[in-house]
Amino acid sequence: MQEILFDIFIIAKYIAGAYLLALVVIAPLWIAQMKNSKDKPYTGIVRLGALVFGWTGIGWLLALFFATKK
Repeated sequence: MQEILFDIFIIAKYIAGAYLLALVVIAPLWIAQMKNSKDKPYTGIVRLGALVFGWTGIGWLLALFFATKK
């Protein structure tokens, strides 16, 4: 019984980690949407950059840079 509870705990831990990682990767999308209005061209660039290259550190930093740029 303890082994089953331990396995469930491990699975829950990995699900929570994946959820937090996904939130961090798409954070530039939210920042760009809040900071820029819809007519700004940077919003589309940030969305594309964060979704395609957001898993790399450099791509995520570039998306974050363009998200905060006015």
